Amino acid sequence: MILVSHIRQFIFCPRIFYFYNFCHFSPKYPEYVKHGSEFHAYQDELFKSRKFLKFRLNFKKAHKNLYLENEKFGGVLDLVFECDDEIIVVEFKNQSKPILSKGAKMQLIAYSKLASKHFKKPFHRVILCYSNNLKFKIFEIYKEDLAYFDKTLTQIQDLLEKGYFPQSSASITACAQCEFKNYCDDRE
Repeated sequence: MILVSHIRQFIFCPRIFYFYNFCHFSPKYPEYVKHGSEFHAYQDELFKSRKFLKFRLNFKKAHKNLYLENEKFGGVLDLVFECDDEIIVVEFKNQSKPILSKGAKMQLIAYSKLASKHFKKPFHRVILCYSNNLKFKIFEIYKEDLAYFDKTLTQIQDLLEKGYFPQSSASITACAQCEFKNYCDDRE
């Protein structure tokens, strides 16, 4: 089964996915990973007292740190709002601007697909929460996004079946922040 977070990593660079799934060494995580973990722990603590009124959503229940899986992928959703006629997945990111990368959007689509099946309700949008004061931005999910997700999942399945070392799609800047840069040797 594919970890949903690895879908995001695959889009960032397929080699990261390869290293996680085919190699048995421990990566050296960049400092921002530690900050992200601390940010999530802080959000978990704040969750106990939050009512999420700022979102102006009519939801029945907010589910935090919900683990879901299907036959292809699985992972822990940061937060999902269960509404009468839809589910809305929320991702907390330790960043200062409301930027949703292609990989992060595909990660949220994967979580939304899992939650949609679990709660038997459709999804049309996702929410990115950023910074410590619950700033947020709502992103619509389009047919093109779903098609790109399906294409990405097919590429991941192909890599898992064939086990080849993929080409790197990353830039020098991306490689500089990669936890596997000492193993990849793709950039100087």
